[in-house]
Amino acid sequence: MARYLRTPHNLLPRSLRSLAGLAPAVVALALVLGGCASALERARVARDARDYPKAEQYYRTSITADPEDKGAAQRELGALKVTLAQQQLKSDPAAAERLFREARELAPTDEKAVDGLGRALAEQGKEDEAITVLAGGDKPCNLCRRQLGVLLTERAPKREQAGNAAGAREDYVQAHALLPQAALALAIARLDQGVGDPEVTLRSTEAAVPLISEADTTSQEQFKALRAQAVMAAAQRGDVALVDRWMNLFPPGAGGDDWYLLQLKIVQQLRLENRGELAMARARQMLGSKYVDKLPPTRKADFEKLLADFHRVAGVGFLREGKLVEADDNFRQAIELAPDDNKLKMLRALAIAGTLNVAKAMQVVQALPKDTKGYTEVMSILESMLVHDRLAEGDIDGARAALARAQAASSEQPEVHVAMAELLFVTPVEHLSKKDAREVKRAGSVKYPNDEINRYGEALSELAWAREQAKGLGEGYMFRGPGIDSRMDKLERQIRSFYPFPVEFNADSTTVLKLKGAGGEVRVRGPGGLDETVILAPGAVREVVVREPGLVYVGIGKRKLALATEPYTKLLLEL
Repeated sequence: MARYLRTPHNLLPRSLRSLAGLAPAVVALALVLGGCASALERARVARDARDYPKAEQYYRTSITADPEDKGAAQRELGALKVTLAQQQLKSDPAAAERLFREARELAPTDEKAVDGLGRALAEQGKEDEAITVLAGGDKPCNLCRRQLGVLLTERAPKREQAGNAAGAREDYVQAHALLPQAALALAIARLDQGVGDPEVTLRSTEAAVPLISEADTTSQEQFKALRAQAVMAAAQRGDVALVDRWMNLFPPGAGGDDWYLLQLKIVQQLRLENRGELAMARARQMLGSKYVDKLPPTRKADFEKLLADFHRVAGVGFLREGKLVEADDNFRQAIELAPDDNKLKMLRALAIAGTLNVAKAMQVVQALPKDTKGYTEVMSILESMLVHDRLAEGDIDGARAALARAQAASSEQPEVHVAMAELLFVTPVEHLSKKDAREVKRAGSVKYPNDEINRYGEALSELAWAREQAKGLGEGYMFRGPGIDSRMDKLERQIRSFYPFPVEFNADSTTVLKLKGAGGEVRVRGPGGLDETVILAPGAVREVVVREPGLVYVGIGKRKLALATEPYTKLLLEL
């Protein structure tokens, strides 16, 4: 038959000469029907004539009956089913699935059949099965890679929303290996961050950075969000090395003011974590030669203010401890950074006052506007320091005058009450007759030094009030007298060396006796006709108010205490 088809028209047998003017497919079909062609040839002719059922019949005949044509017949029939399946993929994906599966049975290595089956399954919502088919076990086929990456990218967020973070990460990783994208790499980093492994999160983000383009603003924002969360967490731990590794990543859109603002937040976080030295070092670095010319003006002002505040806080701490050189140095540096801050100048005046130059400190403060915040408080502190100085010189009247000025400026300052305590320490008890004074010295519970019955209880009451007031103001309160804590401790130790009763502040001009003991009947007698008996249960506390100061006797059983009571005090008596 092949010979006849290649023979010139005038040499064809008369029975075939009439077919020469027809179309080749029709001629071929006629020849096949004439019984001269193989099953494979007949299949091809039927296929070209779009008689697909007939074509499949001949292909299968060739597969089963002609070993030489079996391989070609399988491949061609598989390709035919792929073509037919592709035509039905959108309109009837279920039918397309059946055709693709038949194609795979005929030609297992046909990538179009594998890719098409995956697409048909996906069209029907069989996402997991589609991914399994496209993945192909060990390795996806070349044609399948893109579709597999798309499906993995679509499934990953669904797994994440369902709480399957590990499965979602696996999908993102596989998708990124097939279709490298910044969004996929950042999704992996985001999931790693959720697990809480800082090093893994950083490495995942580093892989995304080269993929972030200038036009990809979405990925830029995702990167900045990851970076902000990571560096703030690292700052909370004080891990500045990890902070710097993050801050040294510079994909498009990651620099500029956002970068400097994040540096500012890092410094603030380090400060909140009580890592002051690290915070100050970083703030100084941002104001150093490497960055100062690049800093936006607003950020430069922010860092200067923050660093000035560091020095202010450090200076206040040194001031309270009595470390005046260190305090003055910190206030000086703060003023260099914030030269218009008059509060800093007042703080430095307090440091000057601590070097026994209160007069010079007053001159500095008085030269400042009186509406400066803290002006009256600082003047009150300086006047309170004068009380201490005048008492050291033996000038009791000068000390009283200075205390009056301190109280007029700001009576609630703890330093004013410390000065009051120092003055009370050298002030005799009032309303005590000579007879009662002799009795207190003879039989009293307090062994007064040098037989001086001074207002030691009131002094302790004022110290107790000063401590509570200082506590209420907080550690961050700026205006504290230099060495005030040590002054309080020294005076309290001095009194406690001979005064046995714990004292609390009493806001009324009375004495409150807190009686505590093993139990029994307690009789309290004192001035103003006081004569009160209370029943004291074991371990319980009963209070008796002594309204007039003077000599008081407290008796329980055969035991009797004698003491000189003072106003504004609350004493604990262990009976």
